[in-house]
Amino acid sequence: MENISNLASSQDDGAGEKLVVDDKNGHNSKSNIEVRYMTPTSQNGDAKIDIENLKNSFAGMGKEELMKFANDPFWVRIRWILFFLFWFLWVAMLAGAIAIIVLAPKCAAPLPREWWEQSPVYNIEVSKISKEDENSGLAGVISKLDYLKDLAIKSVLLPPIVDIGTEGLNSVSSDYGNLDDLKKLILEAREYGINFVLTFEPNFSSTNNTIFNKSASKIEPYSSFYIWSPPKGYDDSNKPLPPNNWLSINGGSAWEWHDGRKEFYLHQFSKEQPDFNFRNAAVSNLITESLKFWLDLGLSGFYLKNVKYLLEDASLRDAVHGNKPGYFHNQYEFYDHSYTSNLPELTPILQDWTNIVANKSGVLFLDGVSGTHNKSLGNLSFKSQILKSDFNADDLNKAISSRLSSSSWPAWQLQSEDRSQNTALQLLSLLLPGTTFLRSGEELGLFENQTIPWSNLTESDIEDVNSQRKNPDSLLNCYKVLIETRKSHSILYGTLETHVFNTSDSSSVFAITRIKSGNPGYLVVYNTGKNNETISLKDLSSIPDEVSVIARTEKLHNSLILKSKIDSSGFTVPSSSLAVFSFVPESKES
Repeated sequence: MENISNLASSQDDGAGEKLVVDDKNGHNSKSNIEVRYMTPTSQNGDAKIDIENLKNSFAGMGKEELMKFANDPFWVRIRWILFFLFWFLWVAMLAGAIAIIVLAPKCAAPLPREWWEQSPVYNIEVSKISKEDENSGLAGVISKLDYLKDLAIKSVLLPPIVDIGTEGLNSVSSDYGNLDDLKKLILEAREYGINFVLTFEPNFSSTNNTIFNKSASKIEPYSSFYIWSPPKGYDDSNKPLPPNNWLSINGGSAWEWHDGRKEFYLHQFSKEQPDFNFRNAAVSNLITESLKFWLDLGLSGFYLKNVKYLLEDASLRDAVHGNKPGYFHNQYEFYDHSYTSNLPELTPILQDWTNIVANKSGVLFLDGVSGTHNKSLGNLSFKSQILKSDFNADDLNKAISSRLSSSSWPAWQLQSEDRSQNTALQLLSLLLPGTTFLRSGEELGLFENQTIPWSNLTESDIEDVNSQRKNPDSLLNCYKVLIETRKSHSILYGTLETHVFNTSDSSSVFAITRIKSGNPGYLVVYNTGKNNETISLKDLSSIPDEVSVIARTEKLHNSLILKSKIDSSGFTVPSSSLAVFSFVPESKES
C-alpha cells in the first residue's frame, strides 16, 4: 500500500499539473477530465490510471480576448447603434400609447338639455298671479318674476294674449295690456333666465276682425279666407239648412248663417270664432308673418293650440257614427271626426311653421297632433292624459309606457278624475323623462279658479306663499326640491325603470327609479290605493339597504323626516301618498 500512496503523491507533482489547466486560461478541469485509480491486478503492485473522455470544451473568452473587441471601431458603432435604437423604440412606444389615449374616440357626451327640458313649463294664468298686484295683466307679472326664479322655472307659457280681432294678428288683447307691457316683461325676464312661450291658436279670427268682414263682403283677396258654403237646402219655414252634420266642439252645429253673404261659415269652436281656410296659401302666409312678428318681439316660441283642427274635408262630407257608446246624435262625442281633425294635408303646414320657428332659434309645442304626422314636427307634442278616478298602479304604468313609446321626451300633464290624486301625479311626472306642464298655483296646492294668495290677508283657508316658503314641509318647497332635482344627470339622461308592487289592494303601489352611472339614483314610490301598504324597496334592482328621504306628500310628514335614512327592507306607504328618495345605486354584481 505504501507503493500506491507514493505513486499517487508523485503523480500529483507532475501529471496533476499537466491535467489541470490553470484558471488563468479559463478552463475548469473538474468538468472535463475524469481520473480513475484501478485496483492493481499485477503481482508487482503497479497502479493503473485510466483517463476517460478527455475533451476540449469552449468556456467563453477571457478578459484579454474580450478587450481586443471592446475598442474595435466596428463593435463600438454596433453598440451605439443598438443603444440608440433601444431608446428610440422605447420613446416611440410611449408616444404611441399617449397618442392612443388622446386620439382614441371617446364615449360621446350627452347633448346638453335645452331650457325647456331642464325645468317644467309654468303655464301662467295672468289673472291668478297678478290679481293682488297694483298692476294687472302682463305688467303685474313682472313683480312676480323673483317668485318664478326661486321656483327654478326657466319656461313660462303665456295664455293666448293675441288680439284675434286685429287684421295682422299682431296686437295684445286689452285684457292683458299692450305691446309695451309685453316687451318690458320679456326684457325683465331675461335677467332671471326665464323664457316666454306664447299660446297661439291659428285656427280662427274674431268675427270682429276686418279680414272677416271683407271676406263676408266677398272683397278680394279675402273672399276665401274662411270656410264658406251655401245651404244644402231649406226647411219648411224656408230656414237655410247647414251644409252637413258637423258639430262644434262647444256644442251645436259647426255652421253659422251669415245674412250679409247668404252663406254659412264654419266654426269648430264658438260662433264668434270663424275658422280660417288653410287650403288658401294666403291664409298660411298671414299666420307665418304673425309668428315671425312675435318671435322678433322677443318671445322664445309658441304653443300652437288645437292645430289638429286646422283643416277640414274639402268635400264637406257628413261625419259618420263613432265608436263611443252612450252618446246621442246631437253630441260631439257621437261622431267620428276624421273629416275635421288630423287630416294628412296638415303635415306640410306644420312643417313650414316648425322650420320658421327653428330658424329663429325658437321652440314649438304642438297640441293634440296625431302620431300619424311626421315626428319631426315641433319640439314637443302635447297631449293631456286623464286617468279614471279608480286607477291603480297598473293603469299608471300603462299610461306612462304608452306615452314614452311614442316619444322619448314627451310633454306631461298627468291628471286623474279624482282631483285629490293630481298633486302626486304631477310630482311623479317631474322625475319622468320629458317636460312637465305645471299650471300656476298647482305648486301651492290650488285648484283651478283659485287665486294665488301672496300674503295671509286673503283666502285665509289656504296657506299663503310667504308661509309656505318658510315651512320646509310645505308643498311649495316639495316642488322646489324636485324641480332642482331635475338638474341631476340621472333625471336628464338616466335610465327609467318602472315597478308595480303586488299588494293586498290589487297592485296599488307604483315605483320608478332613475339611474345614471356616477350620479345619485332617485326612487319615487306612489300608493295609488285607498289603504296603507307595506313594501320592500329591495324588490327593485340597484336599491341599497338604506335610502335617503328628499321629498314626500303630507301624510308622510310625521313618519319620514327630510334628509333621514330609512331601511329599504320595509316601508309603509299611506294611501294616495308619494315619497321620493335618493340613493347610491348598487352594482349588479353586488
